[in-house]
Amino acid sequence: MSVKEIIRKRVSQSNFTDQKIDLDVLTRLLDDSVHAPNHKMRQPWRFIILEGDGKENFRTKYLNELNDKTKNLFEMKLNKVFSAPVIVAFLMKKNDNIHDDLEDMQAVAALIQNFLLLLTELNIGSHWKTPPYIETDTFKDILGVDTNEIIVALVMVGYPGKETPLKPRKSANSLTTFYR
Repeated sequence: MSVKEIIRKRVSQSNFTDQKIDLDVLTRLLDDSVHAPNHKMRQPWRFIILEGDGKENFRTKYLNELNDKTKNLFEMKLNKVFSAPVIVAFLMKKNDNIHDDLEDMQAVAALIQNFLLLLTELNIGSHWKTPPYIETDTFKDILGVDTNEIIVALVMVGYPGKETPLKPRKSANSLTTFYR
């Protein structure tokens, strides 16, 4: 499959089978993904992988820490993300300089896109999520996020259940201004 075909085939998968994902494969894909462009080679990323009992224990511990109001707000969204066999949290080191922060956020986003495309090449489904609870101190503390880091995204990973149809995209031509 060409890079173009992989890009066009990739979808946000929300329905997964229970088939186990080989964590060695995920680690190799992350090793390839880190070849994303990043300014000054800061390589501002770190990863946390949740799967199996560890994923369920984390989910339970997090929900037990919430008051009823917050639990009602987040539980459904949390359950949706945690329905995937594996969740990869993508973390970024914070900077004192807003320009460096922007560059590093873009670098982590490029890395995540690399990861999604590599998963697609192996017919493994994924879904890039940024739910509001990832910004809470409780979630970050239980996950082991350092105070100088932010969670950029959670990526749901698993073998696709039912097929997710491709969604139409606007053409780049309709979104491009040319100065000639």
